[in-house]
Amino acid sequence: MTGNVQTYTHFLRRDPLYATEKPYSLRLTPPTGFPRTNIKLEKRDIKIRNIRGSGPKPSFDEDGCSLLDLWTEMQHADFDDEEKIKEIYLKEVANCLKTFLGAQHVQIFEHTVRKRHDIFPISTGQPYQYNQPTSIAHVDTTLSWALAMARQLNPDRIEKILKHRVQCVNFWKPLSGPIKDWPLALCSPRTVKPERDFEPCDLVYPDYVVENRQVYHSADYDWFYVSDQRPHEAWVFLQSDTETETKPVMHTSFPLAGADSPISPRESIEARALVYYGGFDDNQTGQQSSAV
Repeated sequence: MTGNVQTYTHFLRRDPLYATEKPYSLRLTPPTGFPRTNIKLEKRDIKIRNIRGSGPKPSFDEDGCSLLDLWTEMQHADFDDEEKIKEIYLKEVANCLKTFLGAQHVQIFEHTVRKRHDIFPISTGQPYQYNQPTSIAHVDTTLSWALAMARQLNPDRIEKILKHRVQCVNFWKPLSGPIKDWPLALCSPRTVKPERDFEPCDLVYPDYVVENRQVYHSADYDWFYVSDQRPHEAWVFLQSDTETETKPVMHTSFPLAGADSPISPRESIEARALVYYGGFDDNQTGQQSSAV
């Protein structure tokens, strides 16, 4: 498939409520009478460019994202094994990021396997066995939350760390492919105005809180994706950065019309990592952590 795709995704709806009440979503059973969320969404049509074979690919330095090759030692069935993910795959990702970004140290603090249920986005009314694609435009973290995570993981060396650049990135790849079902779309940070477009939001889990950024719609956005993304093709994209002139890359998944039938439901894995450019001993290598 080439050219542009006409589709839709969801954005945070502008509402006076957020001037006095921070958006939130409870990922737990709330007390009786307490709303699970105060997030109000709107569905908007968007146009997404297919960058497969259409000129230069995005550059991490210039565009906050890049498409990398990662040939994992993992087999498809291995991604159902948490221990193998931690012992093999996350180490591969950490070392890949360390080399690609020229970082001194990498810590992966979270990973998520997603396998689309046959009837998604229609709800089953029951908990899913796996996480589902996210059809809401968002950024995974705020800078303050990412630095708080860095402090939690490295309490004894955080002052040294903060003398250097710190980034939070997402590393996303299919488990099978080529992807023709709910692929990932990214938005060029060149077309984003954070003060206009982003709203901090709390995702409240039973034992921790993630502060991410919800996104308001704008006609300025330049969305793109890579068609038929294969399991060895991984997106790495910026989510937070102490270099304040950079902007995060918002993203979403989207329904892709006109694909060949039958379509295999999308399967993917993403890892969120803190990337450090100083503050660690020179002989330390990339690693993964299970902080949350």
